[in-house]
Amino acid sequence: MKLALIDDNARLRDITKKQLEDSGYTLFFQSENEQEAIQKIEESNTLPDVCIIEENFGAANALLGKFPDLKVLISSTNDDKKSVTDMLEIGVWGYILKYADPDELLTAVEALSKGKKYFSLGVSDIATEYYRNN
Repeated sequence: MKLALIDDNARLRDITKKQLEDSGYTLFFQSENEQEAIQKIEESNTLPDVCIIEENFGAANALLGKFPDLKVLISSTNDDKKSVTDMLEIGVWGYILKYADPDELLTAVEALSKGKKYFSLGVSDIATEYYRNN
C-alpha cells in the first residue's frame, strides 16, 4: 500500500510516520506542504492509495483540486461542524480526531485503502448528516 503523509510539523510527522512503520506500513512519500506533495505525485506519476493530511484545509483542497480521485484522510483536533463539513465539501474520504485512540489511524487507513469512508465517532454524526442532505 502506498501511503503519503503531509504535515508541516516535522516532529508530529515523525510520530505519525513511526506509528505507521511500526504497524508494517511504508510511506510512499512524506512532505511538509501541498506543493511538495503535488510535485512528488507528478514526478512518480502515481497516486498514493491513501494521503494522510494533518489539519490543513489548504493542502487537502489543493490536492483534491488537482487529483480528485485521491483518497484523503484528515487528522485533526477540530470536531466542530464547520471544520468537518468544509472538508467533506472538498471531497475528503475520512476524518479522524487526533485525540482518539491511536489505533484509529490504522483502522481509517485500512478502510480508505478498501474504498470505504471513515469518520471518528466524534464527527460521524456530522458526516452522516452531511451525506444525508447532499
